Amino acid sequence: MRSLLFLCISTSLFALVTIAPVDIGAKPGLSGNVSGSLSSKSGNTEKDDYSLGLQVQYDQGLDYVTWGTLTYNYGKSNGTKNEDKLYAHIRYIHAIDDAQEWIGEIFLQSEQDKIKDINERSLIGAGARWRFLNSNEWGKGYAGVGGMLEKIDYTHPQINPNENNNRLNSYLAWAQTFTNTTRLSFVGYFQPKFDNTSDYVSLQTLELIVPIYGKLNLSFTAKYGYDSCPPADVKKSDSVYVTNLLWSF
Repeated sequence: MRSLLFLCISTSLFALVTIAPVDIGAKPGLSGNVSGSLSSKSGNTEKDDYSLGLQVQYDQGLDYVTWGTLTYNYGKSNGTKNEDKLYAHIRYIHAIDDAQEWIGEIFLQSEQDKIKDINERSLIGAGARWRFLNSNEWGKGYAGVGGMLEKIDYTHPQINPNENNNRLNSYLAWAQTFTNTTRLSFVGYFQPKFDNTSDYVSLQTLELIVPIYGKLNLSFTAKYGYDSCPPADVKKSDSVYVTNLLWSF
């Protein structure tokens, strides 16, 4: 068995960037983080895994923040591809009130997942976010609600017909910083169709980031996703547990 480590160590094939909610003025200027891995096994098990994650944000410092995320994951085991996913997300947030407890959001998202037969899933949406908790002792809490348009083009539309959906986009997020550097974050999304609430997508992510040295951090993440009406031959739920090295800039 051989393994090659590049930038991060991962217990599962999943490129990851930090999920902590963004506040306007928290880190003015250009910043971000990157993670990635490359591993190979041969012998009794033939397996290759590749992953890359990148997040970049620009904080104007007074009124708005723009940030974008890009991840790619690929895996093959004994000659059979078991992961091939590309994900991109761009979001713009702007303060509504002077205290920045209320902000407006606009986002675009595109993804491909060959294993789930998704040739392209595109989203455009908007909404508002309320910061209902802002405490040194209990951290920061956020609630968001809005709407989005979803377009899904499947690789085999004769099996999975293409979709055009209107969904509610709602989420809860929380983040707490310990000893000024260690950070625990949670975000949970719930996205039902407006015309059929039994058809929904949910995603929950819990992340702990611990500094190692300088701008290098260790990240522990648990992620659970559920699709009540997935494509044919695709399971409704997915769980991912990841240990990563993150480099911030």
